[in-house]
Amino acid sequence: MAIDKQLLRRAVESLSDVEGVFMDPKSLVEDVFLLAYAFPEEADFMAACASTARALDQLARRTVTASELKYAFAGWKSYHYQHRVGQGVRATCRIMFREIDGGVEVKGFGHRRIPSDFYQRMSEVEATSPLLGRTARTT
Repeated sequence: MAIDKQLLRRAVESLSDVEGVFMDPKSLVEDVFLLAYAFPEEADFMAACASTARALDQLARRTVTASELKYAFAGWKSYHYQHRVGQGVRATCRIMFREIDGGVEVKGFGHRRIPSDFYQRMSEVEATSPLLGRTARTT
């Protein structure tokens, strides 16, 4: 993988600083690592991290709309976004979250297909959230 540990650490720190976003710290680290796997070129990874931070901020401030999920993911929403903002760039990334008092609880984020199907990966994440009802941020 072309992304070094210092850049991964900075990405985790930056994403954990987004106001109103609550996420399990282990899931955050894993999602950043998988984002680096999906975008192994430094410029693409940095763009994906910046887009993720922007999307998380917009979700926490409720300035964008997201799709309601159903079946096993009932109660959660999915937001699709571009890893690199640009005309004609497909929304290759996803964030699974639910709205809570004070912001959003994030189950996970990442590329829709790399390293595996995003929703399949989210189904493997612990079904119950340790953050529900808590106000602690990831840091």
